Amino acid sequence: MVKKWNTYILAVFETHAGAEKAGQICRGLGFENSSRVKAEGHSGGLWLLWRQGIGEVEVLGSESQFIHVKVTKESEVVHFVAVYAAPSVSRRAGLWGQLRDLIQGVSEPIIVGGDFNTIVRIDERTGGNGRLSPDSLAFGDWINELSLIDMGFKGNQYTWKRGKEERFFVAKRLDRVLCCAQSRLKWQEATVTHLPFLSSDHAALYLQFVPEVHGDARRRPFRFEAAWLSHSSFKELISASWDATLDTQRALSKLQDVLKKWNRDVFGDVRKRKEKLVKELQEVQVELENMCSDELLQREADLLKEFDTLLEQEEMIWAQKSREKWVAHGDRNTTFFHTSTIIRRRRNRIEMLKDDAGAWISDTPELEKLAMSYYQRLYSLQDVDQVVVPLPAEGFVELTQLQLRDLNIPFSEEDIVKAVRSMGSLKAPEPDGFQPVFYQKCWTEVGASVTRFALDFFRTGSLPQGTNDVMLVLLPKVASPEKIQQFRPISMCNVLLKIITKVMVERMKPVMTKLIGPAQSSFIPGRLSTDNIVIV
Repeated sequence: MVKKWNTYILAVFETHAGAEKAGQICRGLGFENSSRVKAEGHSGGLWLLWRQGIGEVEVLGSESQFIHVKVTKESEVVHFVAVYAAPSVSRRAGLWGQLRDLIQGVSEPIIVGGDFNTIVRIDERTGGNGRLSPDSLAFGDWINELSLIDMGFKGNQYTWKRGKEERFFVAKRLDRVLCCAQSRLKWQEATVTHLPFLSSDHAALYLQFVPEVHGDARRRPFRFEAAWLSHSSFKELISASWDATLDTQRALSKLQDVLKKWNRDVFGDVRKRKEKLVKELQEVQVELENMCSDELLQREADLLKEFDTLLEQEEMIWAQKSREKWVAHGDRNTTFFHTSTIIRRRRNRIEMLKDDAGAWISDTPELEKLAMSYYQRLYSLQDVDQVVVPLPAEGFVELTQLQLRDLNIPFSEEDIVKAVRSMGSLKAPEPDGFQPVFYQKCWTEVGASVTRFALDFFRTGSLPQGTNDVMLVLLPKVASPEKIQQFRPISMCNVLLKIITKVMVERMKPVMTKLIGPAQSSFIPGRLSTDNIVIV
């Protein structure tokens, strides 16, 4: 296993081996260096082994339940804490205190991983007692107190199991890798894999900082950046580039190319712009120390103003990507938004799934083939003989003449504007990449075209080609999906189509409660899905 996974640092728990045998095993595995905590009787034992190529390793601490090392390579520093939490609840409680002091005393990136011998959530176990113990709650509180991030995993959901009969079977996720926000930002693509169970009741965990790339790299689709709106030349660019002679969908497609070029040539990389600006500020401030002048003071003020705008743009970029709604943009929460984005991306990425035979698949083309095959079978009409649509026995509800008249009033520009303004500005990107914020902020430039598009649809009943294209997205039904059946597909449509449907819904709202029966509780104003819960 060590050779297959090209392991540079290895943590081994519950070793039950004496010093002489331990040395032989370490050398046999090909590790030149080690730090070892000997077993206490028939329990415990912790080894941390590493190869020369990993860099300079300094052992900073070694206790019965953990080993703490500092790894330095080419000025890059990371602290790693290998943890083997004791089976005893009281001893684990002491461990949380020790690790709290250790982690709070480290200012550099830190990763804490191993066997914590407890779970955080109820869905991290199957079988046995269905409740969280006080120890589990304390572990969760400890993670939150230290603002640690669970690096997630791919592969099997559980890392420990016991029992060979179904009635006695218990499995839990006792092993995990945690890190600070600094580490998660530094190694954004790092992955943790739960390897198959072999000769132990624990599965090995494999932490990979630079994951292997499976399949062809995909070209990044166009995404409108809300931060562009703060650039001084953006509105002028839209006014000059928007082609009102084209149908709206084609005009948007043309604008995509313009914005891509402008982003590359004018807006640029915010991080690089910030580095350049800081350098310019330092130069000006050095000159000011030597000789103060109105010209230099004004130059410094201009650079500081530009720097503040740049910080706002950077925060807006990450706020948009993170999709966090409960933290206010404008409070310099860039690091929080950035970290949230990384966690969300890791959670949403499908890296491994089991096929029909139960074998794990990680190759991108094979994963795509698995998904295509499943949904082609699912939506096939091959096994469908006849579709029966049940009709209400009492017939359909009839609307009054007044209600019918109100429904048939021609739509107006005001209806379109109201629909656009009521949309969440930073909803998930649509297939064409334009979110509602673009239309809301650039309505002066594009509003006439959008209004004409919507009113033409209500007049003719037809849409230009491509308007109703959708992007299928798979949402997990469970916390850690292992099979394609554990995802729910939803369709993401363009904002133009959403405007039309929103206008129609607003028009129909006054009669919805009459048209929809009382058994339907969800998505109806004034009703709750909990209304249908029956207590037996």
